[in-house]
Amino acid sequence: MPRSRYQPEAMPDYGHRFHAGNVGDVWKHCALVVVLRHVAAAAARVAYVETHAGEGSYALASTGEWSEGIGRLWALADGAGDADDPVSHYVTLCRRLGAGAGRPERYPGSPAFARAVLGPQAPLVLHERDAPAFARLRELFGDDARTRLVHGDGLAALAETIRRAESEADAVVALIDPPWTQKADWIVVPEALARAARVSTRTCMLLWYPVKSLTRPNAMIARLRGAGIAGTIAELITTPLDERRRRLNGSGMLIVRPPAGALEDLGAAAARLGARCATREGVWSSRLQSWDGEA
Repeated sequence: MPRSRYQPEAMPDYGHRFHAGNVGDVWKHCALVVVLRHVAAAAARVAYVETHAGEGSYALASTGEWSEGIGRLWALADGAGDADDPVSHYVTLCRRLGAGAGRPERYPGSPAFARAVLGPQAPLVLHERDAPAFARLRELFGDDARTRLVHGDGLAALAETIRRAESEADAVVALIDPPWTQKADWIVVPEALARAARVSTRTCMLLWYPVKSLTRPNAMIARLRGAGIAGTIAELITTPLDERRRRLNGSGMLIVRPPAGALEDLGAAAARLGARCATREGVWSSRLQSWDGEA
């Protein structure tokens, strides 16, 4: 098993707890729900793998980055709207799995969305290397007989975890959601994804990444294309890239083997979320770009 080049002592740049419910989470989890629903509709047995599962649920302070994300959407659902609309469905899940009346007070993590969409019988494999976060994750999922919790480096184990999951399920969805601690992650993470894509036969892989400029995302695309890995990026930018600030300008999902129909839904979701979450009214953009490869 290849060793990860992550440094455990490094302080996270994008820790789940500090950014829960922000516009990056909104795009990531809306896209995840879209993909999971399409995969589940086409396959009888779906397994879910996550490399950086976090705590599983997050309390939201009275103010925070969530105000530019789920805070802009909280009133959209709660049983109202078109159940087939990807944004309405996502927000309904947020309200059911999280907490809050007038405003969101608790935001669900990716494992909660996966369990809700795939149902109680789907096997989940959740990795988390941070000890306090893993302890909180175990409090939430420790009694779930169909969830395997692993306290360790999910990125280093990704290829083997996917190979094992494919032997037990008709389809597999894997979410790679690292904290992007170091510049080297823009090399280390796509390399791990490329290794997993080469050994897998039917896993849909999703890699979330932050966007402050297009330099690193474009370099990552070029690296994967050079490695022969086919994929699609779906990006949502809600703050112009020429505006420098501590918060995200946007984020993207890199998808390997997207299920049929998912990209069309993501395009529709981007338009709706961009209009709602833009920090300057009416100023937002999205990018949906695919490329071919050998794997």
